[in-house]
Order: sequence, then C-alpha cells, then structure tokens
Amino acid sequence: MNDEVKKSIIGKMVAIFWEPSAAFRALVTRTGWLDIVVPLLLVILVSLASMPYITPLAIEEQKDRIARSERLSDEQKNLAYDRIDQRTNSISPYLSGAVFLIVRAAVVAAVLMLVGNFIFGGEIKYKNMLAMSAYVSLIDIIMNAVKIPLMVSQQTVRIYTGPALFLQDDSTFLFRFFANLDLFVLWKVILLGIGVATFTKVKTGKAFGAIFTCWIIYCLAVAGLGGLVKI
Repeated sequence: MNDEVKKSIIGKMVAIFWEPSAAFRALVTRTGWLDIVVPLLLVILVSLASMPYITPLAIEEQKDRIARSERLSDEQKNLAYDRIDQRTNSISPYLSGAVFLIVRAAVVAAVLMLVGNFIFGGEIKYKNMLAMSAYVSLIDIIMNAVKIPLMVSQQTVRIYTGPALFLQDDSTFLFRFFANLDLFVLWKVILLGIGVATFTKVKTGKAFGAIFTCWIIYCLAVAGLGGLVKI
C-alpha cells in the first residue's frame, strides 16, 4: 500500500477517486476521527458555498408549484410565500443543509455496519463505516461541479444525471424512482460496495449487490412517499 495513502488524509481523499481500494485498506489499518471530520467538513463547505447559486432557483420553482396548486386557497398560498421568504432571509437553510449532510453520513454508516456485520458476518465498527461514508461523500464535490453550472445556465434545479432525463411527466412514480437513480449516486454505491468488501473480506460483487439492493429499496420508498406529498 502506498505510504502516502496509508498515512495522509489528503492521500486517502485523492485515492478515493483513483484507487478507492487503497483508501479503504488504509482505513482498515487505522481510522482516526480526522478521517471522519476532514472529508465531511470539506463536503459541507462546498455544499454551503453552492447554496447562493441554487437557493434562488429552488425558491422560484417552489413558489411556482404553489401558484399552480389547485389544493391551496389564495390565503394559504400567501402564507406559504411568507414562510418561504422568512426562511430565505435566515441562516436556517445553511444550518439545515449542514445537518442533513451529517445525518446522511451517519445513516449510511449505520446501514453499512448492518450489512457488513449481519449479512456478511463481519466485525466492523461504526467509526470505520462513518469514515468510509465521509470519504465516499466527496463524490458530491464532483457532482456539484457538474450540476451547478447546468442549473445556473438553465435556470432550474431540475437537472438529472440519470434515466429521469428521458421522461417528461414528473408526476409519475416511475419519474420519481428514476430521479433517484443518479449516476453520481451509483458511483458512490460502487465505492461503498468496494469498501464493505474490503472490511469484510467478501467478494466485491456480493458486497456491491447488497449495497445496490439497499439503494433500490430506498429509491422505491422515496418514490412511493413522494406520491403522497402533493401541494
């Protein structure tokens, strides 16, 4: 194993893109709290830096959906507009964005630990999985670099890098399901499969299959629940 990858957090962050198995083997050797804090903090900072570009577009689209809603009265629409404006002029979107990324990493780590220990009979620790989740979340930086310029140029947050791109009707279950089948998320699922295989010493294909199945179940659940939320 390359000593730079083994000893350096920067080395592991670089390796996650080019030689992920080396980064995960380094975490097997030693996982420190900086392995969790540093990559996760970097992802949060990049995400917060992108919000001034994304938030105005998201707000306009949210207001447009409210304006077109037939379920809300004019008074309800005005109240909704006021709540949106109040939230926009506060720091709550930044705080909730940071909290979401932390909670997401924690939940992913818990799922990975359950898969590794209960399905594959491993003895992996939550701290290791939290570090792996944090490193894999670095893919979000590449995703933002691709999607945000497209959002700004097209003036919409509805940018898809998956099969939803080829569907027109965004109100269907199939669209909501395909919207979650994002290529960048698939990249992360592949990395997580490699990571679980590295920690549990099972075949990469088996580990990827288990993580992929969890992802599909999640996408189906989100698509189903999305149909219950209507404005």
